Amino acid sequence: MPCSRRLLVRLFVLLTMAGALPVLAQSEAKAQGRSGEETVLIGDLTTVERIGEPALSYQRGRDLAADYIAMAGGVMGNKRIEIVSIDPGGDPSAAARAAEDLRKRGAVLFLGGLLSDTTLAVARAVGDIPVLAADARLPAAVVSDVPNLYQIGPSAEVLGRVLAAQAAETPAVRWGVVARDDYFGRALAHAFWNALRARRPEIELAVEKYVPTLSGDVAPALAAVANSEAEGLLVGLRDGDLVAFVRSARGTGILDRLTVAVPHMGSPEILGALGADLPDGWLTTGYVCCTTGGQPHRAFAEAYQKADPQGRTPTLGALYGYVAMTTAATAIDSAWSEKPARIAEALADLTLSTPLGEMRFAPDTHQANLPLWSGRTGGGQFLDARPVDPLGLGRP
Repeated sequence: MPCSRRLLVRLFVLLTMAGALPVLAQSEAKAQGRSGEETVLIGDLTTVERIGEPALSYQRGRDLAADYIAMAGGVMGNKRIEIVSIDPGGDPSAAARAAEDLRKRGAVLFLGGLLSDTTLAVARAVGDIPVLAADARLPAAVVSDVPNLYQIGPSAEVLGRVLAAQAAETPAVRWGVVARDDYFGRALAHAFWNALRARRPEIELAVEKYVPTLSGDVAPALAAVANSEAEGLLVGLRDGDLVAFVRSARGTGILDRLTVAVPHMGSPEILGALGADLPDGWLTTGYVCCTTGGQPHRAFAEAYQKADPQGRTPTLGALYGYVAMTTAATAIDSAWSEKPARIAEALADLTLSTPLGEMRFAPDTHQANLPLWSGRTGGGQFLDARPVDPLGLGRP
């Protein structure tokens, strides 16, 4: 049996035994490995403090996988994975400097990345060292041009095209755009607009406004929408910016008359953050936990609940963190090498089991085939969820 296959079997057994095994607390000291042990260094340059709970849930998912990898014996026979996490504060320049420092210290792979611009800065700074973007939502066209970058969550184009397919079924003709002023926001808007116009050439642009990333400065965008004659609105915001936008609009009536499309409002982290403020009837994407994938998904959910301080079910970020860490370990084990080129070769040919089923990367786009779901909000929930294959919608 190939070495990487043996690691996956051990991980699967441990995961399915999650109810009988204690979940180990992942601390910075533990991640360093015991004195004298051989370790494999992995860097994680995820912005955490400014993002908050979505980033923390990502880390919990990542660390859950790291715990199981350690219990399964590590990688390459008996080497422990050492994760060095650095928070660049959402600054691409700071992320690039930290990545360069970790490269010099011997990092063989990088993962994380919940912001498009900082993730891209890291990938460009580390040369040929593979970077696994958990949920950066980078444009597929950009990822294709950066040979060492691999994307687990959906691309900005995929999200835009999924939402456009939903929006095309509504009567709205005049559409506005409010999005983050970064690679994600602009690529999402571009893909949405092109796909919607292709289906309905009569669509018109009513207003277009971009919000600085992680600023929460949504007042100018809301004012622009209020002064427009938009009938529909694409909201290309995420995390705190999205929560600020929704809450700032509550009670104003600005969005009440609009058909609204927004990515990933159906993910548990956003549903939980908005609570009673969640609008009804918005077109969105999200994560269905945990009714798909069979026993592996249920086992992952149970294990994550044990690890979560409040016993919550997994978020989308937690799932991506778990898959990113499992992918990193499996690729290193498959390569049986700490050389970046060998690890990249392993990633290109990798097929592994995840809580959602078998995963691989498309050879031309480096985009993973993990499904996403499209649906709508209603009654505080993500409703009418239908699975979507991201590879079929993600070609540059």
